[in-house]
Amino acid sequence: TAVSLSVSLVTAPVAAFAFATDDAKVLTEEIATDVLSYIDADISDAAKKERFRQTMNRFADVRTIARFALGVAWRSATEAQQVAYVTAFEEYAANKYGRQFDDFESSGIEVGSALDAGRKGIVVTSRVVRPGQAPVVVEWQLRGRSGAPLLVGIIVEGISLLTTERQEISAKLDARGGDMDRLIADLPALGNAGS
Repeated sequence: TAVSLSVSLVTAPVAAFAFATDDAKVLTEEIATDVLSYIDADISDAAKKERFRQTMNRFADVRTIARFALGVAWRSATEAQQVAYVTAFEEYAANKYGRQFDDFESSGIEVGSALDAGRKGIVVTSRVVRPGQAPVVVEWQLRGRSGAPLLVGIIVEGISLLTTERQEISAKLDARGGDMDRLIADLPALGNAGS
């Protein structure tokens, strides 16, 4: 199966899942179809980023991803800060990855096998094909919670994007003296700046 797409999310450790490998492959293709509906569309970059944020909210466990990216600082944050941080992280991710769409225009994804990885969920292997470039192996990590399957990560060529995000978010927090409120305020714009 080949579906055009470029999606850059992140990956997190997960608990037990409640759906089958075939369901995971269907979900992967559904996400691809959703992104395809706007990645090559003649709309503004801002509109594409907003659509990508909607994709995350529909298909991904954003709270789990955001929490893992923040690391131990999550535990010391107040409930209000946690809520505000998750919202800021959504904007950060939409800005950061949404601005990469131009690099993936006219790309395709070939969805391959799906593996039951136990507590890690189900991992779907695919290849992202970009014109004039070597294919990139992408693994989609999915899990079911109360029967609702969600995307919890993508591993690109063996590299967990969430591990990278956790390192970057930690550095951003450290640069602000551990001030959670400053991180929350700055995070969306940092996605645009890529710093």
